[in-house]
Amino acid sequence: MSVIFGIKESGRIIIAGDKRGSSIDGKILSDNLDKILVVNNHLAFASAGNAAIEKTISIDLNKVTNKDDLSTDDLLDIIKAFYQRVIDTNCNGILSLPFYFLIAGKGRSSNASLISGGNIKGRLDAKEVPMALYPPADAKMQECCDCFAKNYKLHNADFSERTIREISDISQLVSPTGNKWIYNIATAKGTLFSF
Repeated sequence: MSVIFGIKESGRIIIAGDKRGSSIDGKILSDNLDKILVVNNHLAFASAGNAAIEKTISIDLNKVTNKDDLSTDDLLDIIKAFYQRVIDTNCNGILSLPFYFLIAGKGRSSNASLISGGNIKGRLDAKEVPMALYPPADAKMQECCDCFAKNYKLHNADFSERTIREISDISQLVSPTGNKWIYNIATAKGTLFSF
């Protein structure tokens, strides 16, 4: 599992992730895997862990007739419905795999929202948060949070890029490249950036 993180500020929400994909045994498969999926102008999703789960959720999203109207709450409902299907069909193999996500953008009531969640020990848990970070499997949470906090405080303009680069120095599961999606709360529009 690689790294994703997000923060909600007074005027914007930022979610970011690196671009490395690896197998369960840590073998690097690609350094060109986008962890951020832009759903519409005001909604994006970042994921880490099992890429097959993210792909299935993407397929479910493509079945929605009007994706332009989806909100953070709607996307969370889609993820919950996926996990309910997994439980109903006794796909315990999927429940045993780690999967973490961040949903950012406009909520159903037009509020700006950052939702953090994941499959934790076979149970889906999600809630609205001011910030979140999911570290790679081969790095300590505190070390990654220290990178995030230092860069956010000292290098705010490019803290996402610096944080991912620094975590890539301590983790073989993280690439030094990544994506970030910035949601402007005033305009209710987001923009994706690669670095």
